[in-house]
Amino acid sequence: MKYCSIILTIIFFSFEISAQTLKDAVRYSFLEVGGTARTVGVGGATGALGADFSVLSTNPAGLAAFRRSEFTFTPTFVRSTVEEKLDAPGNFTQDRARSNFNFNNIGLVFSTRPLSADWTVSAFGIGLNRTANFHQTTYFEGTTPGSITDRWLELAQGLTPGNLDALEAGVAYDAEAIYRPDPDNFPSDYVSDFPLNADVDKSQLIRRQGSINELVFSFAGNYRERLMVGATLGVPILSFEETKTYRETDENDNIDFFEDLAYTERLRATGSGINLKLGLIYRLSQMVRLGGAVHTPTSYGLSESFSTQVQYNYFLNGIVQNGEATSPDGSFEYRIRTPWRFIGSAGFIFGKSGFLSAEVEWVDYTNAKFNFNNTSNAADIEYEQELNTQIGNELTSALNLRLGGEFVYESLRFRGGYLVSAAPYAENADPVSAFSVGAGIRGESTFLDFAYQRQVSQSQFAPYLTNFAPESSVMREAFRNKFMLTAGFKF
Repeated sequence: MKYCSIILTIIFFSFEISAQTLKDAVRYSFLEVGGTARTVGVGGATGALGADFSVLSTNPAGLAAFRRSEFTFTPTFVRSTVEEKLDAPGNFTQDRARSNFNFNNIGLVFSTRPLSADWTVSAFGIGLNRTANFHQTTYFEGTTPGSITDRWLELAQGLTPGNLDALEAGVAYDAEAIYRPDPDNFPSDYVSDFPLNADVDKSQLIRRQGSINELVFSFAGNYRERLMVGATLGVPILSFEETKTYRETDENDNIDFFEDLAYTERLRATGSGINLKLGLIYRLSQMVRLGGAVHTPTSYGLSESFSTQVQYNYFLNGIVQNGEATSPDGSFEYRIRTPWRFIGSAGFIFGKSGFLSAEVEWVDYTNAKFNFNNTSNAADIEYEQELNTQIGNELTSALNLRLGGEFVYESLRFRGGYLVSAAPYAENADPVSAFSVGAGIRGESTFLDFAYQRQVSQSQFAPYLTNFAPESSVMREAFRNKFMLTAGFKF
């Protein structure tokens, strides 16, 4: 039974709340090769070939393959569909879709011939390439044993109400989702209305949006038509928003007192970073080219704002009681460093008939690091160390493969590609794969390229974590269809 005399006040202002997690490190480090439709059409494998604006974000040496100056832009339509199933007998797969229109690329390349006879081409490029797209909506519903209140009870163990964390157990206590039967005495255990391991109807809707757009400044040179070298100063601009609404209901009145609850989490992150990319391409023969590139870690400076809310409805003496609490608006500024990236590539050019290309990328995600250097709070410093230890224990290195080809028929181009990106997690994670097709037409001063890419990924997650009761598990399969059109003008 609830006690209306419970005093529901918590002093939050002496408690520094933080929302950084391992998922942030993965989200901002797991990048895609985007840019133009030509690059996406061949699976992202243009590192040894160049002459495409996308290479400014992969292997900037390819900038030296431009023979004329060029302007390109790439309007893109993305349709993301996610299927989720709460893993238990009797539950069904739910799906949600979300569409997004953006510009995947806009850029300008200036190609000139230097005064030196040895350096046959020099080129400068500036523009934007999109390297991550966060737009997605997901949803699951079903019935499994246990409640999210089990997690809140675990977080509240041994703490006074004034010491409960502001984002979870604190708002749950304020909203009366957890309470103490004897509020006048401490210590006394917190309890909830849920019997241990009771079957609970639950669902969760997650909406995400945002992107990483990299502003690139690149320079490259071609030495005696044999060696191309280049460098890019990258300034990625990051924006991410997420709203998660988790619900539990008791439509069949199986749980005494309980009616329904909703737990909403809101997060917004913005910021920018800086990195350096160095690359080279060596022409072994007219047919064979080899490429290599190294990307330094991106050092981001990020600002986050976040809040949570709990709504809890229950019956008391036959009357519905409404409990509701919202955390204070939290904000935090911090730095995060993404891993190094090493890329090797090869291209085989068959005269004027087309090419085949391949690219291998190695990324060690355990090298990602959080840095809370703007705080002297001991709890924040301890949490930073815990996060970095978690990165080392739960993430791993990954090898990504990209394959593609192009067939030329007069002014027409026909393309196909495949890529597979290994998951950054050390255990229980599947790779992300994608196939693509494309076509293009080339004129003397203009060109148009079209590409379609279908990406598939599978994963598994728990909507909440607790040792007090069995954890629910959700199976997720995500599909992303991308349609791109690049328009280019040579001058």
